[in-house]
Amino acid sequence: MKSIFKIIKATFLGGILFLAPLVVLLVILEKGYGIIQKVTIPLVNNLPRVHVLGIALQELVGILIIILVCFIAGLLARTSKAKMLIQKLEDGILSFVPGYSFMKSINENIMGLESKEDLKVILVPTDAGWQFAFLIEQIDENNFTVFVPDAPNPWSGSVVFVEKKDIREIEMTQKQALACIRKLGFGSKELLKNKL
Repeated sequence: MKSIFKIIKATFLGGILFLAPLVVLLVILEKGYGIIQKVTIPLVNNLPRVHVLGIALQELVGILIIILVCFIAGLLARTSKAKMLIQKLEDGILSFVPGYSFMKSINENIMGLESKEDLKVILVPTDAGWQFAFLIEQIDENNFTVFVPDAPNPWSGSVVFVEKKDIREIEMTQKQALACIRKLGFGSKELLKNKL
């Protein structure tokens, strides 16, 4: 009974953590669209009332402006000054948000973006056997900090400190490990073939 409750709890929390960034993105886009619409309405008031694929011209122009603003922001984000500003924000403020670095790394990996801190996938021993973990950092010659994700929700888990002798390195991408964890281990036959 406890294991069923734990799976339900982990799945529910995973759903919240999955939906939270999407809701924030939708709120930001809605607010941005409202601001852009205030600019576009006076511009397109003189144009004929035309609908393209069921979307009014005003809305279409607003959507195109949002896309253009996002593209320009993406270009600006590639500059060295913007990268320095983002790094300062992450080091100063966002590092205090629980799980921010881990979620950022996972999201970059899912979206196919290059992450400068791609987490190495390893296996660590537990009472029940080997478990996927992500190598976070090396404390000293013999000790490491690792994050052991829960299944099916890799957003939650435990931070543990393990000795070098207890770490089994495996050749696997972060994306592959996360997919296997979400699918409750399905696909591990191929991923871990000749690695255990």
